Amino acid sequence: MQTDYMSLNASLVLFAEAVKGSLLSTNLEVQTGTLDLIFHFLSSDANICALLQILIDENVADYIFEVLRLSGNNDLLVISSIRVLLLFARLEEKFKEKLAIGFSTLLPVLHYVAEIPFHPVQSHVLRLVWICMVNCSGILSMPQEEQIACTLTAILRRNVNGELDMSSETFILVCSILIEILKSPHAHDIEKLPSFIEEASKYAISSTLSHECDSMILILHSLLLLKEALIFCLEGSKYSIASTKDLEDSIMGTCGTILLQWLQSAVVDGNDEETLAEILQIFQIILSRASDKKPLKFAELLASSSWFSLSFGFMGLFPTDRVKSVVYLVTSSIVDRVLGCNYGETIRDAHIYLPSDPTEMMYLLGQCSTEDFNLASCQCAILSILYACSFYNERLCANNQILASVEQYILLNGGNFPYEINGSIMLTLLVHLYAFVRGISYSCSIPYSPEAENTLFHLIIHKDWDLLVTRVHSVAIKWLFQKQEIVEPLAFQMLKFCKTFCEDETVMLSNSSQSVDIQMISELVLSGETTISSLLVSLLDQMVKEGTEDEVFSVVSVIAEILMISPRSSDQFISCGIVGSFHGIYCLPYSSSSRTVCSYLIFNILRSASASTFGQEDEWLPLALKLLEFITSGIDYTSSGQEHKIVVGILCLVLHHSSSEFLIEPAKAIILNSSLVSLTDAIVNKACVKGPSLFQHNQETTFGEFLILVLLLAFFSLRSLHTILEASIDWQDFLQHSDDVQSFSVLGIPCHDLCRLMHFGSPSIKLIASQCLLELLKRISDQRSCIDAELRCSTKYLKSIIAVTEGLLFSEDSKVAGNCSACLSVILGWEKFGSQEKVAVRESKWFRLIMEEFVVALTAPGLTSKSFTSQQKFAAIIAVSLLRLSQVPDWLTSLFDGHLISGIVANLSARNVTAEIVILFSELMARKYLSQEHIVDLHNLFQVCRRQVYEGSSKAALPEQRVEKVARSTNDVLASLFALMNQCAESGTVQAEQQRLLRAIDLFFQESSRREQQCYVTATSPPQRQDTTMPGDSGPRQGRPSVNTSGSEWIRIRPE
Repeated sequence: MQTDYMSLNASLVLFAEAVKGSLLSTNLEVQTGTLDLIFHFLSSDANICALLQILIDENVADYIFEVLRLSGNNDLLVISSIRVLLLFARLEEKFKEKLAIGFSTLLPVLHYVAEIPFHPVQSHVLRLVWICMVNCSGILSMPQEEQIACTLTAILRRNVNGELDMSSETFILVCSILIEILKSPHAHDIEKLPSFIEEASKYAISSTLSHECDSMILILHSLLLLKEALIFCLEGSKYSIASTKDLEDSIMGTCGTILLQWLQSAVVDGNDEETLAEILQIFQIILSRASDKKPLKFAELLASSSWFSLSFGFMGLFPTDRVKSVVYLVTSSIVDRVLGCNYGETIRDAHIYLPSDPTEMMYLLGQCSTEDFNLASCQCAILSILYACSFYNERLCANNQILASVEQYILLNGGNFPYEINGSIMLTLLVHLYAFVRGISYSCSIPYSPEAENTLFHLIIHKDWDLLVTRVHSVAIKWLFQKQEIVEPLAFQMLKFCKTFCEDETVMLSNSSQSVDIQMISELVLSGETTISSLLVSLLDQMVKEGTEDEVFSVVSVIAEILMISPRSSDQFISCGIVGSFHGIYCLPYSSSSRTVCSYLIFNILRSASASTFGQEDEWLPLALKLLEFITSGIDYTSSGQEHKIVVGILCLVLHHSSSEFLIEPAKAIILNSSLVSLTDAIVNKACVKGPSLFQHNQETTFGEFLILVLLLAFFSLRSLHTILEASIDWQDFLQHSDDVQSFSVLGIPCHDLCRLMHFGSPSIKLIASQCLLELLKRISDQRSCIDAELRCSTKYLKSIIAVTEGLLFSEDSKVAGNCSACLSVILGWEKFGSQEKVAVRESKWFRLIMEEFVVALTAPGLTSKSFTSQQKFAAIIAVSLLRLSQVPDWLTSLFDGHLISGIVANLSARNVTAEIVILFSELMARKYLSQEHIVDLHNLFQVCRRQVYEGSSKAALPEQRVEKVARSTNDVLASLFALMNQCAESGTVQAEQQRLLRAIDLFFQESSRREQQCYVTATSPPQRQDTTMPGDSGPRQGRPSVNTSGSEWIRIRPE
């Protein structure tokens, strides 16, 4: 027998030596025949291991690898060689050394067979590669691993694209090899590996989970690849983690779409438990180990996808301890992320005892657990799950059942929690959960237990809890702040919130899902359904009386930020009496920063509150007096500090509201304050003496900024005077010029100083000063028309005003030019009062130049193809005023001759017609400057213009609601005051301009019809017509005295 064995071995050695020579033959048929002989020889013998050992010892495998190397990817040689090598691989221990030596020969073959669909030895080559990687760890170089990953990714890519199918063995081997590459020690050093794995894992998952796949083993291998890729992303150095960011994002995207959709269908389809467990393990890795904010986002995604309902569906579908454990583990991680404070720890500690049915959970919650630690732990976990559900509109049971269980828990257990659990944190969660359930039950009229409510209130008052420690549902916090019984502990919580806000404002402004934020508070204040606004005001009152400056500052800062977010909440704070608190703050020696924040808050309240809330003037008068005392006591208008400037802005707003007949007494206190009047005079005089250098003092300079605020204060004072002291004011006092400096009795600026400011000032100063001058001239005109008073200023004085306004008529600032044109229009209207005014008007040389420039612009070809410039509008206003003089200048008559008017009419189109131009032609028609042909042409043109306006109005979108901007800086204060001034001065909207145009056209048509009917009237008797009011014209004014008032009854603006 021994002889036979030795004889067999000798025969095999001879066989090996024989095939070696044939394998090295240059004849392809001999090589393939020899390889087939070896394959059949080994396949036919039952004692294959012994045969393999001898052939391997005789280095036959080396010869086969050499055949592969020299084959040039000949398909016959590749197939025959790989079949034999796969047989050799059965003897792994002996063959692995040979495989490691010949592995470099396999790589080109792997690339070759991977590119051919359904190649017969594709899976064989993959198995050889896998065997080498598993048994010869570290044998592969990084370029080789990168090349293999690239080749395998291409196989999966072609499979998903539908070019070919793939055997299960091939798919499993591809996933297994990629997993081995990811586990290699230097995987993180392979530059392109993350991109290959990203593509491969996506294709693997989508080809098995997104489509029907009969073999669950393929799904598991694709999930194993995805899990290993995720672990690969989360391990390694900071540099390697940064380089795999795209891969991690891709994996999370796959989990949030394909895997989550599979889970949602698993409850219905009843898929296998193994796949479910593997997916949940991947989710757990993301939730517990992912970087940055990705765990929170993923937890939010799962929770908002009905996770809590799904989880109980999984436990009902697969009632095994393994599924229950992994489901509660994922749930605990989700709760940790969405609630914070390690609330998920309560679920992890009690998951063994937690039931798999929500109804059983409600039953356990309603039991007494004072003597049962395990039951108490379960109840804490149940409370955490129920509260987490509340944020995603999930109900594990009916609302009344949840409320009943929570109430029973409160009555039986109170605030007693296991000593291993932080009682303060759990009490906070219990308070929030109960408040949420009560809040949603209120609309459904679900009955509740007053005893349970009182028990909870007792816990809130006497035990430690923290409103800010965890995420709070808006329904819960709204319900809490509606309860008067717990105002005191809530005030303490709000004070803590205010302090936290000031310490870390960025966190409290981030709309964080982990805690109460300022956005939630501001929305609740705006709703008006809670006591937060009154609580904050009461808290501010208490801090002003008892607290430190830091506490006052924190409360004021929170209220100020609420107004930044919701300006309309100003009404709430005023109705709660916050004005009295402001007065208290200014009575105390607080720092400049505290008063500055308070001043901004007052300004924003005055800017955004509705007028009806200012009915209680008793609160505002003491504050106004305190502010006046503060601003006049030690103001330095050369200082860059903001505090005094904001106070001036506040006074402006008080005066603005008084023009609407609100805050009248505070406005009187401001207007008649002698110190403020003197301060205004001093600043204006300082500005006027600067002469041309005043132009350098714009809004960017300290003095320029303060001067602009003082001018704005003067503007609002003029409007306030018109409303509250109109009957007692002699407006012509503003025209009197005196060489000696005398202070006004009321807040205001004389006309000659306004003219200096208009002439020398920066653009902003020119605008405000021109607006003030226009306001004064209108008031003087109205008063003169009412009592038929003579002009008390000299002709020279009036000429100087005309000269300044004429010079700015073509200003680059259209608003300044508009104000100046309106001023000139008012002065031209005074011509009817007396000879002094006639002289001033007729001696002006600029009117003729202005009109000549105007008609050139109207007749020049191409210049009027677009809409008319603002300067042309303003020149039209002057033209109308000149035509309305009692004696029209001869040069104006010769200027508007028939030929020129024909040129203007021919140059007009429907798109460049303005209300001012229509009014001008109405006046020309009334003065008989227009021929019948002109009137017909204009009639047709205005018809087209009117039709276009109507068509445009029907197509125009509704105007957007104006967003109220609150002030955070002095620039914001100035911008707000400028906006108010512009709002007072003009309508400014496109719709208003269109309405003015339509009215002007209608009056033109009425005038032309009246002219036709009265054509028999002689030229010396001009027709009676309905006058058209131009900007600056004298007309009926609201607030004019109903009876003539003698001068002795007026308040003298300058003292006698």
